[in-house]
Amino acid sequence: MRVGITTFGGDGGTSGISRYIIKLLDQLAQLPEGPELDIVVYNDEISIFVPSTGRVEALSFGRRWYNPVLNVAWHQFALPGLCTKRNFDILFLPAGNRRLPIWAPCPTIGTVHDLSSIHVKEKYDPGRTFYITRVLPRLVRRLNLVLTVSESSKRDIVEYCGVPEDRVVVTPNGVDHEEYFQRDKEKARTRIGSKYGITGPFLLYVSRIEHPGKNHARLVLAFDRLKSRTGLPHQLVLAGGDWDRAQEVHRIASQCSHNKHIVFTGFVDHADLPYLYCSADLFVFPSLYEGFGIPILEAMACGTAVACSNVSSMPEIAGDSALQFDPYDEDEISVAMERLLSDDKLRDDYVQRGLARSREYTWHNTAVKTLEAFHRVLKEGR
Repeated sequence: MRVGITTFGGDGGTSGISRYIIKLLDQLAQLPEGPELDIVVYNDEISIFVPSTGRVEALSFGRRWYNPVLNVAWHQFALPGLCTKRNFDILFLPAGNRRLPIWAPCPTIGTVHDLSSIHVKEKYDPGRTFYITRVLPRLVRRLNLVLTVSESSKRDIVEYCGVPEDRVVVTPNGVDHEEYFQRDKEKARTRIGSKYGITGPFLLYVSRIEHPGKNHARLVLAFDRLKSRTGLPHQLVLAGGDWDRAQEVHRIASQCSHNKHIVFTGFVDHADLPYLYCSADLFVFPSLYEGFGIPILEAMACGTAVACSNVSSMPEIAGDSALQFDPYDEDEISVAMERLLSDDKLRDDYVQRGLARSREYTWHNTAVKTLEAFHRVLKEGR
């Protein structure tokens, strides 16, 4: 079985979709009965996305195709020809909620991670919103099979894209337990403290700085109330590079009474992420919408208690292993943080629950379920 896979739309290794593509391709390449993988990739991203072992070949392209308009056009006009030239048995599009062709000469499978713009107003600019809400659903319906990462996203795809339920398969994301595991907290804090301006105990949120979808603004205001009400010594560490409307988050943080205790790290080296998780007293995930929420499980795997939003997929992924709150209610966010920081017994209970929960998710399982989907499509034909 020869599978063509595009990594366009993968953010160059800096997002949750990137982690999905990287880990899934690595595990597919390791499966004994796995397919041959022809991976379409930008020249300077080969080392990021292309596994070093397995039956893998890179089909590399220059950065000129990074332009969104050119890239969308390439998917419509050039990609079908590449499928024919390379004789793909299947075309797999792992960033299917960003890039899909209208047609291909072989069966197609796409992973649609979420439809966040439907739930979060002003998440994207008008042009991108139009593509996601008006064009993308029609392209998704043309796929032979749709993969997604949670039951929450599956419901959205069925409802908003009009895809029959039996053509949407849930293949949950995983955690790399060789990277994300418990470490000595003080040693971890020593490693990352001076590098990222962390000077004491802290709460952590890992996400690119994006407004309003990632909900940094309400978290910052909730933290300010927490500090004023309790006098706890903690910093709030916001780990991630600036993205859409990040300047609004920075402005709101600068106006807080306790702004000196709010740390923006900028983009965090991937190798440092497990140490950030391990050294935090609490991981907070207040996002307004997630197709999955990989950082929730990464924090759990590192032995850090988690408080997260009670909307979209997050209750499904966290289960009873995280303290949940209404992400639109700053007081509720603040109270949830206070409960876990002020009650050692409660916090340790959530640590133990989280460790057990995270073990249920592995990238190997994701790859196995994805391979099953490949075989299903080949068996069913077009």
